[in-house]
Amino acid sequence: MSSNTPKVLFVFVLVYIALYAISLFTPLQDWNLAGFDKLDYTLFLLPMPGFFFIYLLIPWIREDLGFGDVFVYIFPIIFAIGAYLAFYVAAFYYFGNQALLSGVDVSLFKIDYFDQFIQSSFIYFVLAGIGGWGARVLIENFDEEIKPEGVSQ
Repeated sequence: MSSNTPKVLFVFVLVYIALYAISLFTPLQDWNLAGFDKLDYTLFLLPMPGFFFIYLLIPWIREDLGFGDVFVYIFPIIFAIGAYLAFYVAAFYYFGNQALLSGVDVSLFKIDYFDQFIQSSFIYFVLAGIGGWGARVLIENFDEEIKPEGVSQ
């Protein structure tokens, strides 16, 4: 087990708790814990792959693709914009297909795609991914602490 594993799991738990707290006080989809039979399991499960996928993706982006540290620091902005665009394309084709099958024009629906994005459970994947990025940057910066005097490497 890597020495970073407990740190990563601790930050993941903090991000998970923060996502739940955010759901209580923002217009994001609420984690309705009242009825077990009515739970949306994607709300609980999507933060896990979002966090760990991005956490593990950052070193690959930096080393194998050759992007530098500047890219890593602007990554959350690029990731959030890319995630919204991916959601927009998927929702556009979904609603367009539904409109085609029902025989109406999709422009009649006047769909607010950003509101659909905020109300979807995919937003928790995106926010957890940004948390995974934060965990990677935080842990890497703590590992680069100044070594005590007299310690040579």
